[in-house]
Amino acid sequence: MAPPAAGGALSAEDPSSSPPRVVILGPERQARGGIASVATAWLASPAMAGVDIEYFPTMKEGSRAVKAAHMAGQQARFMGRLARGWRPDLVHVHLSYHTSFYRKALYIEQALAVGLRVVAHVHAPDLEGFAAAGPQHRAAMKHVFGRVHRVVVLSEAMARTLRQLCGDGIRLEVIYNPVAIDKGAAPRPATAAPVCLFMGEIGDRKGTFDLVDAMPAVLAQVPGARFRFGGNGDVAGLKARLADRGVAGSADVLGWVSGEAKQAEFAGASVYCLPSYHEGLPMSVLEAMAAGLPVLSTPIAGIPEAVIDGQTGALVPPGDVAGLSAALRRLLGDGAYARILGQAGLDRARRLFDADVVVGQVRALWQTLLDEVA
Repeated sequence: MAPPAAGGALSAEDPSSSPPRVVILGPERQARGGIASVATAWLASPAMAGVDIEYFPTMKEGSRAVKAAHMAGQQARFMGRLARGWRPDLVHVHLSYHTSFYRKALYIEQALAVGLRVVAHVHAPDLEGFAAAGPQHRAAMKHVFGRVHRVVVLSEAMARTLRQLCGDGIRLEVIYNPVAIDKGAAPRPATAAPVCLFMGEIGDRKGTFDLVDAMPAVLAQVPGARFRFGGNGDVAGLKARLADRGVAGSADVLGWVSGEAKQAEFAGASVYCLPSYHEGLPMSVLEAMAAGLPVLSTPIAGIPEAVIDGQTGALVPPGDVAGLSAALRRLLGDGAYARILGQAGLDRARRLFDADVVVGQVRALWQTLLDEVA
């Protein structure tokens, strides 16, 4: 979907109209995680030109005390500005589940109380688990999502889940996560050695230890393969598991990787693997596709809407270590096949997930909401 045409309220081409004022709530843009990556991609896109955006950071990296102080301070600041008559045209709230949901629900209620139009943008990886943790969570979701003007979700799969949990009355929009794509990039060259890359929070939810358990069978067939693990989380547990399986010599534990170092990791890999159990639409999968890598992941949540099994990568059920190993042996053992899948994934990313395409869809949604009150 293209950005709104010239002459609309969101257009930069009409000098007679002032740009709409949109406040985006989310973690600080330097924070680790998918929401910060989404916000950064939006704001960096030329397709966002012509909108007066204020990014309001509700969460800060640091100790618990630092986070708590920042959250309390920002909440008071937001409420104080509303009390003094601050009225942006739209408030777009990025949220997840558990603490993130309830923190953002306060902002949403405050914005609605003074008549602002509000979008709730849901990034939660396990809505079913959140709802099942207590009836109060499901009731809170139904209340909040039933009151906002739109609920944005990351995939058709997430939309189905939210309708099941909250009913058909909520006003849903599916907008995929964005990724920056180098439109002038040359075809991906063959890597010197087969490299499997993992990026994300180290732990059970992302399937990190399943990948380690798959390594011995892979190395028996592709002895030169290397496995590189980037991310925070249970790093000590990862190192212990690698040692226990006897594969530490074929692995590199990188810690948290970002910026140019992250791009270098994608450029140096031949396969990206994220065998998750719970997800929304993982940014790392889209980043791997944008880098021309075949993606090996699991058929959960929004992942099958990005990764097409046998065409842009491979999908195996969560916890299927044998299936994971077999898919890795093929992808790491046949570089030409991997590059064909990677190119197909890049082509798909350009069509569906390019930041300019996604921002055009966001702006069209905002335009619709502004038109409703024009």
